[in-house]
Amino acid sequence: LAPKLGRVAQPIAPAVFGPLRQICDSCGPQSDGAVSSAHATMSPYLLSPEQLGSALPHVLQLAEMHFQSQCLFTVVKLGVPNIIGDETLSVPQIAANIPGKTNEDALLRCMRLLACTGVFEESAGQNAECLFCLTPTGALLQTGLAQPSMACGITHWMEKPMWNAWSNLPDFVAGNLDKPPFESANGQPVFDYYRDHPESADTFHEFMSAFSTAELPIVASDHFVNWESMADKTVIDVGGSLGFVMGAVAEQFPDLTCVSFDLPEVIESIEGDGASEDVELVAGDMFDPSSIPKGDVIFMKHILQNWPDKEASRILKACSAAIPQDGKVIVVDPVLPDPGKAKAHHKQAFCYDMLSMTIGGQERTHGQWEALAHSAGFKLEQVTKTPLPLCQVIVLTKG
Repeated sequence: LAPKLGRVAQPIAPAVFGPLRQICDSCGPQSDGAVSSAHATMSPYLLSPEQLGSALPHVLQLAEMHFQSQCLFTVVKLGVPNIIGDETLSVPQIAANIPGKTNEDALLRCMRLLACTGVFEESAGQNAECLFCLTPTGALLQTGLAQPSMACGITHWMEKPMWNAWSNLPDFVAGNLDKPPFESANGQPVFDYYRDHPESADTFHEFMSAFSTAELPIVASDHFVNWESMADKTVIDVGGSLGFVMGAVAEQFPDLTCVSFDLPEVIESIEGDGASEDVELVAGDMFDPSSIPKGDVIFMKHILQNWPDKEASRILKACSAAIPQDGKVIVVDPVLPDPGKAKAHHKQAFCYDMLSMTIGGQERTHGQWEALAHSAGFKLEQVTKTPLPLCQVIVLTKG
């Protein structure tokens, strides 16, 4: 679309892009006189007709991404992927399996958009109606099968508590809010909210477990984490959720004593229900040094990214009290590129940085990890890169 539009932009520029520029100017941020005056002194970047022709569809494409994600949330909530399975069905056939009175026209329109984005494959039936089957991407949205499901992630990201949080982002960035967007939108910090709303907590923990499953070949491999050197030692997975990570580590390295440590409500939900016999489950609070079990190594995967530096430092100090002087902390989190080094392949890490910011946490650069470690009495010993951008291995030792 962009190249074609660029070629025809020259003759239509006066008729279309002139009014468009006026509209864009009128849609600009309204602010007080001081800020407006400052904006007026800036040197504008004016686009040629050719640049307008390619930039405009790109901006629209960025702005309309939530159209797709909301349609994705809709079909997941309605269980459409499970209804379709390995069949090819029409919308009336799908709707007949959805409880209640489905708006078939609305469902059709959602599914046609998602067919264009690779979730469904659309074909025509004998009566010229649309038929849909799952693509491999759509198959990942089925639930209750012996394969990974990302339905929990769609629900976690798109349900109203998280969706409403994003609407507070402009005010948070502008400095008009003194609390993170999630807390401002829902009246509670994110983990307090999940404690009081188990229906949201369930999808969150399921999503974290799905993430862990995808990352197990990395974190349970001696190639990226030197587990062999920890033989006969005790490893404490702080924030270990359902215990899958330590279960995989214990299976590969039976000489290790593996402990999964999490909040009481998390541990209570998994004891006797799929917990690995090779993993000890311990309940407590990672901010309370007295409740973290003693060990030789602390392991934390996607934990510190959920907290700003002050709280992250408190967690590390609490962990420090649980390990000996020669102990270490292994952190699995993204490492953001240094200034001027960001490339297209870093996009996912920056997306998760925005997600972390929305709930009150942050991702960190190498220098920021060094500063955080130092604030808690640790030294950043090593960063091991892995093929997964969100799964870098950071080793801290006591300074």
